Amino acid sequence: MKQKSKILLYQILILFGFLIIWEILVSGSRTSQFLYSSPLQILNILIKDISNFSLIYHSFITFYETIVGFIIGNLLGISIGLGLWYSKAAFKIAKPYIIILGSIPIFAIAPLLIIWFGTGILSKIVLVILSTLILAMVQSYKGASEIDNNRVNMMKSFGANKNQIFTMLVIPSSLSWVLSAVKLNIGFALLGAFIGEFISSEAGLGHYIIRASGLYDIASVFAGIIMIALIALLLNFCVDILERKLTPWLKE
Repeated sequence: MKQKSKILLYQILILFGFLIIWEILVSGSRTSQFLYSSPLQILNILIKDISNFSLIYHSFITFYETIVGFIIGNLLGISIGLGLWYSKAAFKIAKPYIIILGSIPIFAIAPLLIIWFGTGILSKIVLVILSTLILAMVQSYKGASEIDNNRVNMMKSFGANKNQIFTMLVIPSSLSWVLSAVKLNIGFALLGAFIGEFISSEAGLGHYIIRASGLYDIASVFAGIIMIALIALLLNFCVDILERKLTPWLKE
């Protein structure tokens, strides 16, 4: 059996073992089932709310907010971060503002964004953009600034100008830094979307979970969490494919 197949098998066994233990622990007590739900109850809710398209609708809203903000936030952050390679002075000027923006909890500015952009999808997309922008920017600049000066000087000795150095050396050399930021930003993107939906929304998994928790419907809360996890896995899978395409020389 191949190593990847073994790892997948162990992961499945651990998951099923956890679910079986959970079901056994709560099955003998109605109080436990009310407080913690059970895998079978959660499965029933998943089947019911997927069948009536309720969970699919809320999942699509969250996925749309997340993917649009995720793409825009990462592209902006990467572009700015790599662009700052052209001028270290510009980075030094921008550094305190980057630190301030990166230090402010997204939860603190979410109410302002909802007031400015409304309770619809736009405010959630802006939240996701701000949640992913700083990390992508800092990691991209870090990757560009870590390039060995000897390699830069060697290209200059062959007559390469700054734009050629940027496209032929800086961008390829920074890809591992950039892609690591993109992977980390999956969680931040979902967090931004969820916070926006948590504060004020009419749809989305955040809205679904908050409504269920208000009704003490623990099984539905877990169903919403599972859908968020599936979106995270899907985005991570897409980034893994992108990583293999862009950096085939890097092996796991």
